[in-house]
Order: sequence, then C-alpha cells, then structure tokens
Amino acid sequence: MNSIEQMRWAKDLISEKTNGFMELSVGNMHDDLFIRASDKAMVGLYLSVLPNMKTQKYDCIFKGYTRCAGGYNDSKKMQKLTEEYQSVTDVLKQLEKAKISLTEDELQCFVAELKSAEEQIMTPSMGL
Repeated sequence: MNSIEQMRWAKDLISEKTNGFMELSVGNMHDDLFIRASDKAMVGLYLSVLPNMKTQKYDCIFKGYTRCAGGYNDSKKMQKLTEEYQSVTDVLKQLEKAKISLTEDELQCFVAELKSAEEQIMTPSMGL
C-alpha cells in the first residue's frame, strides 16, 4: 500500500470506527489536514503533519485527547465515555502502527483529492 492509499485507509478507518463522529478533513485557510469531530464526541483524535528532515517526507502524527469529561455523570454516560475511549484507542493503535509518511507531492495530491470530494458533497446538485 502506497502513502496515498494509506491516507485513504486512515480516512475510512477514522470515520468507520468512530461511527462518523470524526472525519479526516481539509482546513479552509492553508489546506491543512485535520480531524473534524462532532460536537457529540467526548474523545477526539488529533493529526499533525510534520516535515521530517531526515527522510525529506511529511510524517503523520496521530494523538488522542479528551474533549469533554468534566462534571458528574451517571453510569450510562460513563459507559458511553468508556466505549468512546476504547474505540479511539483501537483506531489510534492502528494509525500509529501504520507510520504514515508522505512526500510533498503525495501530500498535495491527497489534499487535492480530499478537498475535491468535500466540495462535491457541499455543492448542491441541480436536479430537474
């Protein structure tokens, strides 16, 4: 699997394993990749795409974080939080194991592909 295929896999994995609460997306300002999280998500995933001077590639660094866990909760809410942590932990383990690195051209190609797909979703279809 090449780097672009790995990023497609990561995008699908994130969306699928978080039940659509998170998705890999392109930012508005500088076309940076980020993981968009639903307001309902209590646990999140973070993505940094950092240049690696040794390999001359861009490394995708994924991290997990707690979005909202304050206050007192009943057992149902605590169970939901536990399940979200487990789900994000499973995804994070797979993403870390993949060690995704892209060349600048691969990164630009993937961003353009993702941006195009997002624009198609946002553009209303003109039906007759």
